[in-house]
Amino acid sequence: MRASVLLALCGFIFGCGGPSPTATKNRTFYDWAVATGEGDQLEFEQRYPPLDWAEQPPNPAYIGVTVLRGGVRLSKPGNWKMRDAGNVPGQAYLSYISPNAYSFALYERPDSPRDPWRDVIKHYEDDAKALGAKITSQRVPVATGIGQGRAFTVERDVEAAKKPLVSRAREYLVRGQTRIVLIQIVHPGELFEVDDELMRVIDTLEVL
Repeated sequence: MRASVLLALCGFIFGCGGPSPTATKNRTFYDWAVATGEGDQLEFEQRYPPLDWAEQPPNPAYIGVTVLRGGVRLSKPGNWKMRDAGNVPGQAYLSYISPNAYSFALYERPDSPRDPWRDVIKHYEDDAKALGAKITSQRVPVATGIGQGRAFTVERDVEAAKKPLVSRAREYLVRGQTRIVLIQIVHPGELFEVDDELMRVIDTLEVL
């Protein structure tokens, strides 16, 4: 039973099968575009060696990169693959998939970093609820390498053949000097299973 559930979640989260009509309407959470090629990747991701980190088993080597039109730097596991990205000003986004069966995405939010924090949070929560999400844990203070924000746990129903499945995501709303960014991590199991690998990513992430 568990194996079939994980396989279904793989199809909905990573695009192993075709998208349902409901999924394609949810642009923020489900992204069915084809993975970018190596040449295209340079348009969305530039190397940033100061955030490189040597392999320390069981964790892989990390690679420092600059993304979202130069607005975010992070130290990512070297085995991540870029799945999709866009550079429209004010709507830039980028998503990765890991061989450890989770996705990591960054989205530039439309809010200004000069807006009151309470308004930024309310705007995010209203958007999530409008798309059918249920926020089960919210507004937990977090800090990144450069930036501060709030963490949320979010549940969404995902269509499946027999009955809807519940997908859980950890989301971070982070404020920098020039932009607001949403970080979204989705794993078909419990997120604590990949927490150790993700700790460096969050701790070193710089929202400029």
